[in-house]
Amino acid sequence: MYKNTKVLIVIPAYNEELTIGSVVALAKEYGDVLVVDDGSKDKTSKIAQEVGAIVLRHDVNKGKGQALKTGFDYALANDYDVVVCIDADGQHNPEEIPLLLKPILEDEADLVIGSRYLNGAHKTIPIYRRLGLWILNKTTVLASGVKITDSQSGFRALNRRALESLNLNSSGYNVESEMIHQLSEKNLRITEVPINVRYDVPNKHKKHPIAHGVGVLAKIVGLIGYKRPLLLFGVLSLISFIIAGILGYLALEPYYNGGNVYLTQAIGAGIFAIIGIQLFVAGLTLNVLSRMVGGK
Repeated sequence: MYKNTKVLIVIPAYNEELTIGSVVALAKEYGDVLVVDDGSKDKTSKIAQEVGAIVLRHDVNKGKGQALKTGFDYALANDYDVVVCIDADGQHNPEEIPLLLKPILEDEADLVIGSRYLNGAHKTIPIYRRLGLWILNKTTVLASGVKITDSQSGFRALNRRALESLNLNSSGYNVESEMIHQLSEKNLRITEVPINVRYDVPNKHKKHPIAHGVGVLAKIVGLIGYKRPLLLFGVLSLISFIIAGILGYLALEPYYNGGNVYLTQAIGAGIFAIIGIQLFVAGLTLNVLSRMVGGK
């Protein structure tokens, strides 16, 4: 369909026997399909093979990040030009794969992300999850410096240059943010296209949403600390100074009204002020070191 362009659709899957068959069947229209079965205990592998997918299987569940890494290694070893990642649970519509391929085939991007936010599809997301995604999007933007509306979308396409530039370490769902971070560091082109998403699918939550969100956020904050330490430590320092100011006000207010200074609040104000100073100095120091290491 794409002339001489070899396209591989990589589907990481874990216990997705209910949906994997239809996802593979629809995706086959646009390229070869590789299902990476990440230690499933059901018939995911068997059904995927029967529908026509290539299947690689992890003996134990290693996480989405490692499943994608297995798929990317296969693509590089077999000379594929483009990889499309799509979730196995049926949330994404394989018929929208051409939307993601277009900017890559026209040499306009190295990574294309399918965004729920460009056509309003995110409005069907429950409020609490929408808030969590907003936080993850903002922190990913801070970590990478790239303006992305849907950093956690698993529906994305990468060309060979992007694949060769990645060195994924993530095991879990923070792999999406790690991709953006690594490729932005190498000045590769990242863009988004609008997609639709379904949420009325079976097995839609394999992890508790709060635990999942906190885990991903922690990893992204770590990326910020690595790439932009002054920003991270500066924000933490500012928070400490704000707390110190509040405690200082609570300690001195009774004194100005004719009473005594509240010693506990005053000591707390001093402690947080010292912490704020130490965090700011640490941020400055790490910022200088990161620039030296980076050769800037």
